[in-house]
Amino acid sequence: MSVQLSVVYLSFNEEDILGRSLQSVADVADEIVVVDSGSTDGTLAVARGFGARLFERPLDNWGAQRNWALDQCLHPWALVLDCDEVLSEELAQSLQSFKANSPSDGLYSFKRSHVFMDRRMEYSGLQNDWIIRLMPRTTRFETLFVHEKVHGKSSRLSGELVHYTYKSEAHWAGKMRHYAQRQAKDYDPRTGAISAWHKIVKPSFRFFKHYVLKGGIFDGRKGLYYSVWMYRAVRWRYQELEKLRMR
Repeated sequence: MSVQLSVVYLSFNEEDILGRSLQSVADVADEIVVVDSGSTDGTLAVARGFGARLFERPLDNWGAQRNWALDQCLHPWALVLDCDEVLSEELAQSLQSFKANSPSDGLYSFKRSHVFMDRRMEYSGLQNDWIIRLMPRTTRFETLFVHEKVHGKSSRLSGELVHYTYKSEAHWAGKMRHYAQRQAKDYDPRTGAISAWHKIVKPSFRFFKHYVLKGGIFDGRKGLYYSVWMYRAVRWRYQELEKLRMR
């Protein structure tokens, strides 16, 4: 007997990309659940156009928000996506096969490919990104403020999820700053006194890791640009942590 699948999104001002993601899941979704945290653009109208069940809820902790969204699902299986992620045709077919084959409980993962500044990144630490996003609706994400995940052994599906992460330099800078602010809350309990190690060494190593160890140099100018932004992201994280502790 085939299973029914809920597709779950968290949204905030994503009108420019959400429709493309929703179109890619049109043939696999038995329902679409969108939990919005106060969009002021046309995000909700786009979601309604695809028949989504809409919920509005303030966002505090992303992991907790995902778990709340899972609790709203009507079907036993959930595919959890970001608004800027699009199913490849092969992945959509894999999900159709998954639904038809009466799967047992478990976690399922697939590869995520990243498009950065209109270039598909082949290296830069983005080349082996397997993520767990297909799960029973009772699964729980880590309750982190950013970069929340599901941990456990998973079965792999063929096909890829394409992540269109970069809209513009202003968008990217705002995104990295926002992540740094939220990540500071996650790092606060497990970080000692902020020192040069955090402000200089860790950001510099992050650049070296992405550009040299992970092959960013082979992604050309975009690989360099991405690695520089990873340096900034780590530096900003500890700047935000200092601000947090001064409040």
